[in-house]
Amino acid sequence: MLLVAFFCTLSAFIMAIMGIVQRPQHLQMLAGIYIVYYIIAIGVVFVILPSKALFSLIIMNVISGVLYLPFLALSSPNVEVEGGSGQRPHVRSRNKGLNIAAGLLALLFVISLFGAAQTKFGVKPVYNSLKIKTMKTAPLLDKDATPIAIAPKTVRNKMNKAMSAVPNTSYYKLGALQTQVVKGKTVYIAPVEFDGFWRWQRARQSPGYFMIDATNVNAEPHFIKQSMKYTPSAYLFEDAQRVIYNRFPGWVQEGQPQLEIKDSGEPYFIQTVYKARGVSSRINYKSLHVVVLNAKTGDTQLYTAAGAPKFINESIASSTAAEMNEIFGWYGNGYFNAHFNKTGVKDPNSNGTEDGVTPVVDKHGNISYFNDFTSPKTSADSTMGYSMINARTGTLTYYTGKNIGVMDSDGAKKIAEKEYVAQKWSATMPIMYNIDGTPTWVVSLLDSTGAFRSYAYIKAADQSVKAYATTATQALDQYRVQLATVGSTASSTTNSKTIKLKGAVERVVVIPNGDNQNVLFAVKGNDTLWTVGTADYPKAVLMKTGDQVKLTGRVNEAAKTGTVESYTNQTFK
Repeated sequence: MLLVAFFCTLSAFIMAIMGIVQRPQHLQMLAGIYIVYYIIAIGVVFVILPSKALFSLIIMNVISGVLYLPFLALSSPNVEVEGGSGQRPHVRSRNKGLNIAAGLLALLFVISLFGAAQTKFGVKPVYNSLKIKTMKTAPLLDKDATPIAIAPKTVRNKMNKAMSAVPNTSYYKLGALQTQVVKGKTVYIAPVEFDGFWRWQRARQSPGYFMIDATNVNAEPHFIKQSMKYTPSAYLFEDAQRVIYNRFPGWVQEGQPQLEIKDSGEPYFIQTVYKARGVSSRINYKSLHVVVLNAKTGDTQLYTAAGAPKFINESIASSTAAEMNEIFGWYGNGYFNAHFNKTGVKDPNSNGTEDGVTPVVDKHGNISYFNDFTSPKTSADSTMGYSMINARTGTLTYYTGKNIGVMDSDGAKKIAEKEYVAQKWSATMPIMYNIDGTPTWVVSLLDSTGAFRSYAYIKAADQSVKAYATTATQALDQYRVQLATVGSTASSTTNSKTIKLKGAVERVVVIPNGDNQNVLFAVKGNDTLWTVGTADYPKAVLMKTGDQVKLTGRVNEAAKTGTVESYTNQTFK
């Protein structure tokens, strides 16, 4: 911090040296004024923690130099005020030191303007620093391996109600939620933070953090006792962000420190950092690193984002991921194209739970940030694709294919809420999954208190196909039945196989499907729910219980649904 303050006032320091060399008799005044400036700079740096990018340092040097220049002029020889009566007076200096100082300040000012222009318009190199993969087929959803987390608002409500378990509750408040995989389970964690300076001064240590199962709607939070001295809500030299700022003066901080815990329960705060590009404040995504701070001891270590310890799931902050989506969607063809021609522009929606993105955990325990993209036209309500950003490597995978032209996340939220208008439930956390080869929105519905009420599964290409249930498994099973009734082919999923079957019809029902009808039936001794369309087999609508049928079809074993490919009713021909 002392070094940062010195670099912020380097121009004033050089001017002070120049003035002292020219007028040694003014040593006390020039040195004293610089010391005052330096002390003020230390205070400013300590309070606001300014960016350490070269661009920011140049601007602060311009400011400190301009403020110091009048004192250098007062102490300089050969400074005259010219102009007689009736003439406008002006200052004329024959002092080379003062002229050089003014020239250097002018040069710094020009460089700062160049840096500002590069920051504003030089977005193409930032785009090129992204690690981008494009895929047309999204991975299929495995309901047993891919957990679907409850909404963060619901979790915060539960944790706030559980704050009574914290000793001296009035000293503390609930910190920021964080998604993490601990011992193979997806959980939400949130630190217990200090509620103001005086409470920190009295307590000096946070007593621990809360943890809750992120995949169980009925789960309750548990308070974990782990004293933490260094936290984001502490003050002075125990503030986690300030500790990281002081230990790594050459790195620019991104986002806020966030809690991550080992499987043993030991708490750490991590901070994404990077090196800025040139004299701009633009980020270089190839240089993303993470600082890991032990919340108990204050020890810190710097790692590459991908090389962080295995227990760290989100080396890259959600705010960084949101910025990556912005750069990827808008600036692939440069700044001016983004704001004029808009060729290839994709506008990221901001419906996520963390800085506009939503953390999603895959079956391997890896966390990615989800966000969908739509057209920049205000009237557009269809998605152009969606991205998944790996929270450790920063790789941005963009999925297109069947995801183009279907409903976007805004539309999915509106459809989900229409079912419960009277109850005034609100939709949150929309995530697109590939269910049996069909792009599907999965949305959580909350009541006015933030309590979870229902899941909604909505077919992205057809809003009439949807299912609601209080558990993810029930909603998924009902949704798969809905897909079967509208003729969604089971062959689109890797869990399907072709079988031949003969037997007696045990149950049968006819369901409308546009201008045609679908017949759903069960065969005795077989637990698959079969679907046959009247467009292909008109007489199927006359099927009844007890009929002997012979069929060939494809079965989705996970959903226990089947689509008929060939069919014969041996009782009614």
